[in-house]
Amino acid sequence: MANRFAPLLLAALIAVLSDLPARSQPAFVNNWAEFRNAVAACWTVPPGTEGSLIAYRFGLDKTGAIRGKPLTTARQLVGDHDARRRYEEAASAALSRCFPLKVTPAFGAILGESPIYLRFVNTPPTAAYQINNNVTIFAPQ
Repeated sequence: MANRFAPLLLAALIAVLSDLPARSQPAFVNNWAEFRNAVAACWTVPPGTEGSLIAYRFGLDKTGAIRGKPLTTARQLVGDHDARRRYEEAASAALSRCFPLKVTPAFGAILGESPIYLRFVNTPPTAAYQINNNVTIFAPQ
């Protein structure tokens, strides 16, 4: 009996799926808050690294691509050798995954003029301004 209804179920499923809106491309980043959220989504925090942080300075061009190699400006790594290595690798991988960002032309013009100071911090969040090119990404709690 189930076989008799299979074509009807398949047709109904196709009809429902065809009415769903198409999945859109990621939105363009248009400000510093959106920039922070986009970068945060790229970072996977390795376990056993609580208390660690790593900071970078780098430039972006107007298309949202990194110019040159990011400079590590600060490093406070906690845990054994393997945990410290995993933390550095996770931060570096976040940069590789995230950039180039899709940016609006207006925000791209700002990025092309601003050095980026980015910190990946595995501590509980504290009050931090996220409205300029000094960006702190706290580990999700």
